[in-house]
Amino acid sequence: MIPREVIEEIKEKVDIVEVISEYVNLTRVGSSYRALCPFHSETNPSFYVHPGLKIYHCFGCGASGDVIKFLQEMEGISFQEALERLAKRAGIDLSLYRTEGTSEYGKYIRLYEETWKRYVKELEKSKEAKDYLKSRGFSEEDIAKFGFGYVPKRSSISIEVAEGMNITPEELVRYGIALKKGDRFVDRFEERIVVPIKNDSGHIVAFGGRALGNEEPKYLNSPETRYFSKKKILFLFDEAKKVAKEVGFFVITEGYFDALAFRRDGIPTAVAVLGASLSREAILKLSAYSKNVILCFDNDRAGFRATLKSLEDLLEYEFNVLVATPSPYKDPDELFQKEGEGSLKKMLKNSRSFEYFLVTAGEVFFDKNSPAGVRSYLSFLKGWVQRMRKKGYLKHVENLVKEASASLQIPENQILNFFESEKSNTMLVHGSRSSKVYDEGRGLAYLFLNYEDLRGKILELDLEVLEDENAREFFKRVSSDEDLSEAIENFPKELKDWVFETIESIPPPKDPEKFLADLSEKLKIRRIERRIAEIDEMIKKVSNDEERRLLLSMKLDLLRKIKRR
Repeated sequence: MIPREVIEEIKEKVDIVEVISEYVNLTRVGSSYRALCPFHSETNPSFYVHPGLKIYHCFGCGASGDVIKFLQEMEGISFQEALERLAKRAGIDLSLYRTEGTSEYGKYIRLYEETWKRYVKELEKSKEAKDYLKSRGFSEEDIAKFGFGYVPKRSSISIEVAEGMNITPEELVRYGIALKKGDRFVDRFEERIVVPIKNDSGHIVAFGGRALGNEEPKYLNSPETRYFSKKKILFLFDEAKKVAKEVGFFVITEGYFDALAFRRDGIPTAVAVLGASLSREAILKLSAYSKNVILCFDNDRAGFRATLKSLEDLLEYEFNVLVATPSPYKDPDELFQKEGEGSLKKMLKNSRSFEYFLVTAGEVFFDKNSPAGVRSYLSFLKGWVQRMRKKGYLKHVENLVKEASASLQIPENQILNFFESEKSNTMLVHGSRSSKVYDEGRGLAYLFLNYEDLRGKILELDLEVLEDENAREFFKRVSSDEDLSEAIENFPKELKDWVFETIESIPPPKDPEKFLADLSEKLKIRRIERRIAEIDEMIKKVSNDEERRLLLSMKLDLLRKIKRR
C-alpha cells in the first residue's frame, strides 16, 4: 500500500502541464492551459488544465481529474501502473512500498517481451524467413535493429512462456497473443514474420505479422486489448516523438514496412497508422510534438481515400499538410526497394501542399470528359473549399482554383462562381464559450482556488447571502485544510464546469487582499439588502400603524448604511 503522503508528493513533483502536453497541444490561456479534448471529438477546445490546482477538466464531456487519472485514461492502465510511471518521472522510489506480485500491465508487457525474444531466436533458425526479409532489402543489421522475429508453424512459444509466468491459456487469448484451434491453443502469428508494436513508453503491447507467401490476410495485427488500441497507437511513434520537435515534421504512412523504409532512408519521424486512416486520438498525439505532417499512403484508389479521410481530420485540427506520392510505384517501400538510398528523401522534397493532391484525387475519382463528371468533380472540390475557408486556409483555396482551372481547362472565375453558388446553409458554426460577468460568488471562489493564504478569511464571511447557487454549493463542499483538487474531483459535473469557468473568466487581481476586501464589502451590502427585502415583506403584512412606522424607520436606517458605504 502506497501511503497517501507519497502519492501527494508524486503529484506535487510531477508537472501536470508537462505530462498532458505530451498527448495534446496545450495553449496558455490566463492562468490555465487549453486544448482540444483527447477524450471526445471536438473542433473548438474545451479541455482545460489548471497547474495551480494540478487538475484538468473538459467542459464538453465532463472528463476531469488529476495527473494520475489522466495517465490512466490515456494509456488504459490501472492506478498503480500510472502511479509507478509518474513516480519514476518524479525520481521517487516506490520499491519500499511495493507488495509482492506484479500488476496486470506489468505481466502483459513482460509476456510480450519474453515471447518476442523467443520469436527473434526462431528467426535466426529460419532460412526462409531471413531470405524473405533480405529479398525486401533488409540487412542483418536492419533485421536486428527493427526487432524482427518469426513464428514457426504450429508454434506454442507463447503458451510455453505463459506457463513459466503462471498465465492461463484463457488469459493468453484475452491478451491477443494466442488463439484456440479446436481443443488446443496456438500462437496467433504462426508462419508469419512479426515486428513488435510498442506503446508511447516503448513497451511491446502487440505484434504486426506478415505472411511469407501470398496467404490472406498478408498483414495481420494483434487484436485490440486493454493495453493495445489501433486508434491510440502509431507504429514507431515511441521513437519518432523523441526527435519530432528537432526535425519539425512527421511522415505518416499506411503500413509498417513503409515506415521502416523511411527509417532506413534516414527519416527518423516516419510512423505508420494501424487502422484505415489517422484517428483523432493519433492526431492529438502528433499535435503535441509537431503540427507539420507529410502524408504518404499507397498509390492506389484505397490509398487516395485514406489520404482524403486523414486530410479531412488534420485540417479540422489546423495542421500544415503536404502530400507525397510514391509514383510510379505502389507504396514507399516498393519505391525504396527499386530505387534505393535517397529515393524517399527525394520524394519528400517533391511533396506538394494538400490542395494540389485534392485536384489530383478529383482526376482519379471523376470523369473529366463528361459534363456530369466535371460537375461531380467541382462539387467534390467545393466541399473542400468550404472546409478550407472555415479553417482559414485561404491561400490554399487560391492555389486549388488555379490548379483546377489548369486541369479542367475552365477559367478561374467560372470555377469560383461555381464554388460561390448554392452556398450551403448547413455548415456548422462553432461558437466559443461566451464570457460571463462574474459576481461576488465567482470572485470569492476564484480567490479561494488560487490563494491558499486567503481561504480561512473567506470561509469566515457570511457566504449564505451569495445569490449564485453554485457558489453556495461550492463553499459548502470545501474547507481551508483539505486537498482541494481531491474535493473538486468529487463535485458533480455542473459544479466542476462552474469552477473552471470561474478560473477562466476572472483575470488575476493586482491586489488579492484588496479584491477580497471589496468582495467582503459587497457581501455586507448584500446582507443589508436582504434584510431590507425582509422588512418590505413585513410591512405588507402589518396592520398596526406603530409597527409600520418602526419597520419603516429600520428600513431607512439600513438604506443610510448602504449610502454611507
